[in-house]
Order: sequence, then structure tokens, then C-alpha cells
Amino acid sequence: IGLETHIRLNTRTKLFCGCPNGESETPNTHICPVCTGQMGILPAVNREAIRKAIYFGKAVGSGMGNRVVYWDRKHYEYPDLPKNFQLTQFLRPVVPDGKVECYRNDGTSFTVEIQQVHLEEDAARLLHERNETLVDFNKAGVPLIEVVTRPCIHEIQDASIYAQYLQRIVQNLGISEASLEKGEFKSDVSVSLRRKGDPGLNPRAEIKNLNSFRFMMEAIVEQVNKQLEYFIRHDHPSPDQITVLFDAELKETRTMRKKEFAADYRFAREPDIPPVDIQSALEEISVEESLLPFAVETILIRGGVLPRDAKFFTSDPVRSGVFLELNRLVGDPLFVARTLTNNLKPEDYPQVTRPGALAEVFTFFREEKVPASLFQEAIGELLRDPAFDYHAYFNKNSIPEERIDACIDQVLLENSGIAAEIRNGDIKKAGILVGRVLEKTGKLASGKTVREKIIRKIQVNGSEDKSAGQPLNSEKILPKASTRPGKINGARVGHPVVMDRYRTHYISDLSPEKLSETVTLSGWVSSVRDHGELVFIDLRDSSYEIFQIRLNRENFPDLDDLAKINPESVILVSGTIIVRSQDDINPGLRTGTIELDARVLEILNHAETLPFEIRRAAKSSESVRFRYRFLDHRNADTRNTIINRHRVIKLIRDLLDEQRFIEIETPVLSSGTDEGAREFIVPSRKFPGKFYTLPQAPQQFKQMLMVSGYERYFQIARCFRDE
Repeated sequence: IGLETHIRLNTRTKLFCGCPNGESETPNTHICPVCTGQMGILPAVNREAIRKAIYFGKAVGSGMGNRVVYWDRKHYEYPDLPKNFQLTQFLRPVVPDGKVECYRNDGTSFTVEIQQVHLEEDAARLLHERNETLVDFNKAGVPLIEVVTRPCIHEIQDASIYAQYLQRIVQNLGISEASLEKGEFKSDVSVSLRRKGDPGLNPRAEIKNLNSFRFMMEAIVEQVNKQLEYFIRHDHPSPDQITVLFDAELKETRTMRKKEFAADYRFAREPDIPPVDIQSALEEISVEESLLPFAVETILIRGGVLPRDAKFFTSDPVRSGVFLELNRLVGDPLFVARTLTNNLKPEDYPQVTRPGALAEVFTFFREEKVPASLFQEAIGELLRDPAFDYHAYFNKNSIPEERIDACIDQVLLENSGIAAEIRNGDIKKAGILVGRVLEKTGKLASGKTVREKIIRKIQVNGSEDKSAGQPLNSEKILPKASTRPGKINGARVGHPVVMDRYRTHYISDLSPEKLSETVTLSGWVSSVRDHGELVFIDLRDSSYEIFQIRLNRENFPDLDDLAKINPESVILVSGTIIVRSQDDINPGLRTGTIELDARVLEILNHAETLPFEIRRAAKSSESVRFRYRFLDHRNADTRNTIINRHRVIKLIRDLLDEQRFIEIETPVLSSGTDEGAREFIVPSRKFPGKFYTLPQAPQQFKQMLMVSGYERYFQIARCFRDE
């Protein structure tokens, strides 16, 4: 597999003229005689485009051997190319070599060799109408870099991973937004098969204009299967070198034409643009490789962060920068990454204007100088107000050591039996006493500090608390959904679920009247909050209410691992309904005064990192929401729209039923008639050249029902997307 990726540079003007390089809803407004290929014009090179290409070359480790570059004419005839040739770089590209290093999700790495990176102008945009084709020249002349790899990729998933790294590199450098939705980042993927051990390359199929990483994978799989079938039938590869398009709906590639060879383009030196000496720019421009995605992910992965979680930070330059600065100040990549993930939403990162202050707050939390509740509130205040005085806030709200000691003494006095068990070596029972101390002190005390004080006061005989102060084992990870049955954190994973024990109640059934009852709930993890000795999970089920689940270290000894469970994972929990502590009451929830004290937790299915946050779906792009529509439907607003629609339709049906109307469904697809008030024409994919209609006012069906003797009938018509 080899890729040619076209990336639109974010220069102010186009590559060879002064027209704006930007979006315009009005066709043919950002144009001039150069853009439209008029006779007698002279192009002028955009200096900034060359500099941005050099930045990219430095980032991919190119030797930058071409000190002087020039342009060539690439000849082909197409309506989007007014000059009948494209200005590009064939013999002397600005970047003659390079490499991109990538991590797979399993932590292994691979390297993709770059054959060359050249600057070229984009073509115009074609809009195909029924009987004509329109041309919008706003895009003509926009600067692109085309990144051409060697045919060195041998795994299908590696092609998609490489393309994602390429996107992150240019975004990190700030030379392109590389938006897939806007067509600023598109790849042509060439695929060919050969027998194992054969040194030569066989004719290839080039899949054009892929602007989705998922479509790229699907297209390669489909094309590999086609070539393999041909190989099996004929015992040799297809002799034709072809260009194909991928139909995302049908999941298949269709041949456009036979693939051109370099000679077909009749490359010729461009006489109207003099050679450009880039020596001074090469000496001036430098790129800090330690800030690039692969280098940042190396820090994260070696620090114990899972590769897919590391990519969360490198997928956005702001997130990557925040992590690097905090890690420079704190010096603990695993702690910094986890703490950022647990306490900052993706949209919060641009608000980090005082990384030094945030790093100090992180350090206080890591050293257990402040409890989780104060830590989280301080972060929120720092994001809202960069001038927030967190030192004064901590001093004002912290609990004096004397009060903590007094509460511990009282709890030990009231629970002498448990204290005796701890003294005899049952260290795990300390979690019970920690919880009871925190009930007296509130969440302003550190659970870890309380635990250590309890054990010191009891003076355990012949046993050391091996868990107190021990760092979390970075090698432990939550198993994937496909793991075999096992145990983790006191929670069972992957066991078959018998339906009669899947749940005893829906969240909508719970109320203060259920206090002290033992219940089993199942649903999705909406959010997780880690408070040291306690972890709180907000659970959501199909009644779409939220209910708080309380986990303590007594029932779940390795509580730290459970705090890492991803949102939208599916869990089953059993426990007792209890009253929330006074400072934990949530008046915004119907069940805000009660919670489930969990005894058993089964992880039925682990969720991957989500493409957007469910609760804030409205802030995500529509294209992402449509791509992951099943996740978008978990958003409360979207779900309420569906439920309200159901209620309105049910009301209509009930009212008409009372008036002795019957509901009748008429066909949605039919042959066209002259009697329909308005019909949409739908081409048939199965039978090319044939058409169906979507009848909006199907008179023929109404007349049939009337003469059939149906006096009162109704139909709730579907609104099609065209409307």
C-alpha cells in the first residue's frame, strides 16, 4: 500500500496569485485571471507556502537536499483545470524524502518512508447537475502539499494510522487545519498484491479522494478482496493499472479509468516561474521534534499510558501542549495524563492559561496535601478565573490535623472490633474505618492521609500496610469487552448475564421510599468521579435518569482501577439504597438525596474512548454526530425529541380512534402517476435507468380506499429528507 495525501495549506492567499485562500459560499468570487488560466498572465510564487512546506519537511526528518526548487507542468484535460495543466513539482520537490513514525493501538510502532513532498495548485470544484456541469474556481490555485509515500505499508490498519499521524503533524505545526469535512485532507491510496517473496510490484489500483479514515480502511479491504479473487481465478494479478472511486454506501469500488503513467502527463519545466533558492529559509526554519505527536506519545506510553489514550492528547495541539507543559513541571506523565483526563473536558484545555498554577495544584493533589473535592473545585475555579488564589482557598477550606485526629480517635473507639482485626493483620478492613471517618469530616479530608493515620494509631502487629502510599501499577489495564470471564477490582468481568438478574429495578422506579432495599441496576456509565477512598459512578439506564453509585475500598480493594472505567461502558451493580451525606445532595436530580452503596459490580462491556462527549453533543460537529448517530441518540435532548414525537403521534392516533377513524399504511415506493400532487423521483440502484417515486399525496390510494368503503381513515405520512 502507498498513499498520496493532499493537504491544503492555510496561507492567506493562493499559491500563484493574491486571491484569498478561504471559504466562500458564493461561487467564483475569489478568482482572477491567474486562477482561471487566462492568456498572457504571469504567476507569482507564494513565499509563505514554501515556508510551510519546509516546516513539514523538517518535521518528517527530511534531508532537504534540494536547495533550489522549481515548478513543472503536469498536463491533463479536465473541466476543473482551466490551463489544461497543473503547476506542480516533479523533478525538484521542496521535500525530497522523509519518514513518519507511528504507534499502533497495541503499542508497537512502524515507520512509513516518504518518497517526496511537493507543492502544487489545487483544481477547481465541479458541481454536476442533471444536464450540465458547473465549475467553481474559488478553489483553483489553492496551495497544497502532496505527501507521497513509498509502497512500504503492508497492513491495512497501518494505512489509516499513518494518515491520522499525518493529519496530527500538520495540525500541530499549524500549517493546515486539515479538516476532513471541508476536504482539506484527502488521500489517494494505491493497492497491489504480490506473492510472498516476490521482489517486484504488480499493477496497482489507485482509490481516489478518500476523506475519511474509516472509508479508507473499508476501501482497502474491498480492493484487496477484489484483487485476491482475481489472483485466485487466474493465477496471476490483473494486468490493468486502474483508478477507482469508493462508494461509501455500497461499500465497493468502481473503476473510473485506466491509471495513467508518469509519461502520460507529459511533465515539462514551467518557463514562467524562475527557480527559487530556499537555502536561507532552510537555515532559518527549525522544528522542535519533541513537540510532535510521535515524541509526545512516546513520553506517555513509556510513562504507562495506553496508546489509544495517548492519542487523545496528540489529536489536538492544545491538549498536547497542556500535557507537555504540566509534565515538564510535575514530572509524572501517567499521573498528569490521568488527572487531566479525569478532571478536564476536551473543551476546557484552551482555558488553561496558567499551567504553572495548575501544575502546583496537581502536585498538592499528588502529595495528598488537598483532598479530591477541593482539588476538583480549585481546577474549575482556575479555568474560570486565571487570577484565582488557590493557596487562600485551600487554607480556608482545609480541615485542621487536630480535627482529623479527633475524628479518627472517636471512630476507633466506636469500632474497637474492626480495629482489633486490623491490628491482627487484616489491613483491608481499614477501608471501613476510612469511610466512617470521612462521614464525620466530610470530603475535605484526604482518604489516603486518614488511612495512614488509622494504621499508625492502631500500630499493626507484624504486618505492614503494603498498599498505603504505593503507586498505582501502570501495567494494570482494564480488559477489553472480549476478555474471558475473570475478576478485577472485586468486579466480575465478562460473565454471561441471565436476564432475570440483569436488573430488579429501573432508575425511574427508585425513590426515598426504597431506602435500605437491595436492588440490582444495569446501564451505561455516564461519568466517574474519583475521591480517593470513594469512587462515584453516575449510572444511566433506558429510563434515561441518572443515579449515583457509591464504591468504597472495603468492597472493591483495588478501587483505583475501577476509577479508570470509560464513560458509556455497560455495567451491572447490586447494593443497598442509602441516604447521601449532607454535602453530597444534588437538588437537580429527582433521586438527588439517595444513592446505591454497591457490593457487586460487573463490567459487561468496556467502551472505547468516545469521539465526543455525550452530554455535550451539541458542541460537536454535525458530521461527527451523524457518523456516530447511535451515540448522539444517547444525548438527553436528542432522546427527548424522539420520545416527544412518539407522544404526539400516539395522541393523534388516540384522538382519531375515538372518532372511529382507522389507520392505513399506503406504499412508500410506487410507480409515478399523474394524480399525485407532489412526488420525489428516486433513481433505483438495483436497476440502473429505472426510477421510483415517493408519493407525498397519493391520490390513487385515497380513491381506492374511498370506493372500497372505508369511510374514515387516516395515515401519518413520513417526512422524507428532501423536505
